[in-house]
Amino acid sequence: MPPIPPTPLIVETLRDLVLPAAGGAALILGLFLTLGRWAGCLGSAAAVVAGFVWANFTLDTGGEAAGAIEWERTSRIIPWLPDKPTWHSLPRAALVLVLVGLASRGLGLIAHRALSDRWWWVERLLVWVPRWVALLVVGSWVMPVPWAEAYPWSKAALAATMLLSWVVLDGTARGGAGSQVALALAAMFFAAGGVTIFAHSKLFMDAAVVLGAAFFGIAVIARVGRVDASGAIPAGVAFLPALLVNARYQSESLVPLSAFWLVGLAPLALLPGLIPRVGRLHPLILGAGRMILVLIPLFIAVELAMANEQLPPPEEW
Repeated sequence: MPPIPPTPLIVETLRDLVLPAAGGAALILGLFLTLGRWAGCLGSAAAVVAGFVWANFTLDTGGEAAGAIEWERTSRIIPWLPDKPTWHSLPRAALVLVLVGLASRGLGLIAHRALSDRWWWVERLLVWVPRWVALLVVGSWVMPVPWAEAYPWSKAALAATMLLSWVVLDGTARGGAGSQVALALAAMFFAAGGVTIFAHSKLFMDAAVVLGAAFFGIAVIARVGRVDASGAIPAGVAFLPALLVNARYQSESLVPLSAFWLVGLAPLALLPGLIPRVGRLHPLILGAGRMILVLIPLFIAVELAMANEQLPPPEEW
């Protein structure tokens, strides 16, 4: 059994990362739901952004002058440096995808109401073409530069991974399993945190924990309110594979590549639920099956990380 992290670190992580992210996301989504269930999608998008901002940024920057705010020191984990490539651009990439997701969904709704059923493909194009273009752009932001130069196809491969994940997660959430998709994303990010800390990267572990906590808060409120939480999915699509790619690039550990792949591709485990015949199963059976399919690769990934590497010593946490 691996050593338990120091108790002060656990308390600090709960206080500064987990509770602000989960509580902030749950609070914002709950406020949106006071407007009605129709606000679930928009509320979940705002919730995941608010949860990350609440946990990642602080006004206590240690400025010498009373009340001084030094913008470059406001982050706990990932600074807001949108002009820098790779992992510094993760917040910007997530925000862009959230906004594109909402805008493209609005275009799809307009087309659905304005056009007859035989023009259904126009609706699909209006929804997914802007998303694919946005993914190609943000994929170029977050891919490590040396890898992008050595493997020119890597940006498109990352964008394709994000697109497939978005299709599967969005289709599952809009099929009535919004809270379950949020819960599955929470599990994926917590597993990513487990893999990355064994890869000796506390920064990426902290980022994964924040996103996992935010999605957990969304899952709880979405379940209580029985609303569509698909608006938060683009943030998960942006962060999950890109975070793992950058953690792998910067890793000098013995954690195998397969552990990173298993977590990064975990959203695809929900694909069988989109098969019409499977989707007609009893909701309890379908829901349990979805979670089992998601948890299997996550469990294997963490086990691989634990079997091949040790946790960093306490002074490196």
